[in-house]
Formats: sequence, C-alpha cells, structure tokens
Amino acid sequence: MSQENLADHGSFERMTSGQWFMPGVNEEVSAEHRRGFLLVKELNELHNTDPERAKEILRQLLSPESEVPGLHAPLNVEYGCNVTIGKDVFINFGATILAQAPVTIGNHVMIGPNCSLITVGHPANDHEMRAEGWEIAKPISIGDNTWFGANVTVLPGVTIGEDCVVGANTLITTDIPDKSLVLGQPGRVVRKLEDNEDRWERQDLDV
Repeated sequence: MSQENLADHGSFERMTSGQWFMPGVNEEVSAEHRRGFLLVKELNELHNTDPERAKEILRQLLSPESEVPGLHAPLNVEYGCNVTIGKDVFINFGATILAQAPVTIGNHVMIGPNCSLITVGHPANDHEMRAEGWEIAKPISIGDNTWFGANVTVLPGVTIGEDCVVGANTLITTDIPDKSLVLGQPGRVVRKLEDNEDRWERQDLDV
C-alpha cells in the first residue's frame, strides 16, 4: 500500500464512519490528536483551581456544537472534537473518553468518578490485522437526565436512553432503553424507573 493510500485509510472520514482505519498515518488526524492532548494537559494542570480558564479550554477541546460541562479534572480525552455535550452536564474526577467516533451526551447527565466511554476497538478474529494496528470505532450516545455511578464503562456502538440510572462498576455492552436501572457486568436492566414511584425521596424537601 502506498503512503498516500495509507494516509487515506487514516482519515477522519474513515475513523468516524465505522470503517476500519489505521491510526497515526494521516497528518490532519495526527495534528488534531496532538492539539487535543495539549489542551487536556493544560486543563489537568489547573487542578480545578481556575474554572474560567477551564471553560475556555473545554470550548476549544469539544465540538463546536457542544455546551461546556461542569467538570472535576483529571480528564482523559482523545479527539474531543468528536464529543458533543448538552446543557447542565457534570463529569466527575477521572473520566476517560476515547472519541474516535462521535460521543453524544444529552442534557442534565451526571457522570460519576472514573467512568469510561470507549468508541474504539481492534480486530478480534483477524490476528494479522490486529498486529498491523487496524482499529474500528462506533458512536456512543447517552440520553438526557441519565446518571452514571462510579467506574461505569460504556463500549463502542452503545446507545443509552433518557432517565436511566447506571450503577457503579457496570459494564454497558448493549443498548439501554429509557427509564432503566442498569446493574452488573455485563450490565442488564433490573427494573424500569417510573415517574414519582419513590415519593419518599422528597419527604425532606419543601417542594
């Protein structure tokens, strides 16, 4: 394969569209990779002491359509340009987002400490392709008003619905419907979350 063809196999189009791609061979993609890492380095070196500068960095790091989330660093992100976040989102310490494919996070989402959103994978059956370094990425989508406990991992291609609660240490491998309580490894829906089912949660609130 010529160097020109190899570079085409590492393009943004191939990386973000669910095709096999070769990382590190396309200069445009590599430049964005480096730009993102420099921004993440600066963000993390603030140690959560300068929220206004952190917001400026996040505006540069995330997609132009994204809102700026509340955030406790450290944050680990690849290709923040592929990450779009809704309004009033909070991301706690130690999040990892590998966004070779688009990652979309809805409004009012809460992401607990040390959660991982992983869009990218490697060949499982073709050992030669894996040795050569090929990768494939599939998008992740998280619906409005969903809450992740600590240490949740979401794998490539997963869509999680609105109003879900995902318990700590859950591994999400398949799509999750709206209003689901999800637990386990792999995660499974243990019950539906119906509106106002647990009114006792409001018993100490003057609302």
